[in-house]
Amino acid sequence: MNAPTRLGELAARVGGEVLGDPDLVISGVAEPAGARPGTIVFAADARALRVAEASEASAVLLPAELPPGRKPAIRAANPRLAFARLLQWFAPAPAYPVGVHPTAVLGSDVVLGEGVGVGPHVVLGDRVRVGARTAILAGAVVGDECVIGEGCVLHPHVTLYPRTVLGDRVCLHAGVVIGSDGFGYAQGEEGAVKLPHLGRVVIEDDVEIGANTAVDRATLGETRIGAGTKIDNLVQVGHNVRIGRGVLIVGQVGLSGSVTVGDGAILAGQVGVPDHVAIGAGARVLARAVPTRDVPPGAIVSGFPAQPHRDELRLQAALRRVPELLERLRALETRLGGAADARGPDEPGAAPEGGE
Repeated sequence: MNAPTRLGELAARVGGEVLGDPDLVISGVAEPAGARPGTIVFAADARALRVAEASEASAVLLPAELPPGRKPAIRAANPRLAFARLLQWFAPAPAYPVGVHPTAVLGSDVVLGEGVGVGPHVVLGDRVRVGARTAILAGAVVGDECVIGEGCVLHPHVTLYPRTVLGDRVCLHAGVVIGSDGFGYAQGEEGAVKLPHLGRVVIEDDVEIGANTAVDRATLGETRIGAGTKIDNLVQVGHNVRIGRGVLIVGQVGLSGSVTVGDGAILAGQVGVPDHVAIGAGARVLARAVPTRDVPPGAIVSGFPAQPHRDELRLQAALRRVPELLERLRALETRLGGAADARGPDEPGAAPEGGE
């Protein structure tokens, strides 16, 4: 955690404009409801600003469109990014133990870089390579011939199957499983016949994967996750999937086998992507959508099956009118039926007697 810092310096660090006393000393970040003197709070909208102004906080972080209140402030064009930088500045630096815990089990020909920490009950298989300053925490299991880069963190109970490769500064949260077999079977006369998965998983630099997410190894070749990609909790990445650089994947997404996701794409919560579908670079697949066809680069899609978001909004608006339209149709049928019954047999439009 960095020392208390002047407001003007914080504004420069987060890319914002200081409003008020630049020499005001800030010691941390807080929520508006529980703020104390010396803290700065984030007011994302007018309601939050009113709460922040009534709190004991010393300063406020504001979006550019909000007028300042009575407290000193930092105004930022991208307030969420500025908030992230504030949190990083004041966050306590994680401290991981260095060295090998007495209860850890190491296989043959294991190589550990400088400053590596291997926690209680960790198991490292044969011929594992671990880069400098990496922390492998309690109960993690690393299979034979895995390669782990520098500055990585494997939180408790992470499992790496054999021959998994991690780049530098990869963070795997508790319960992540990398390299398990994909779901692949052929139907035979006696039931399902398993397809052995002989490939591996490669995760590039600066990837973060949330708790209890699973990434399957390839049938042949690689399942690959590109540099800087961030994956939430409870995500399933199927075999032979290739995810580009800087992709954001939110919780409970499921990627079936051989899906490709282009650089910078965003997949919102509970998106399901069938096998072999390609999501283009910079595309956005909105929550609970199922893109059954390839999504072009830069497109925004939603719905099931997924379609351009504007078309989906028009469809949903039309669907909401269906009950009203049915009532109008019933009323029209009633009027027309009554009019037909009132006509005599010789009048135009009257129903014929006795059938055809």
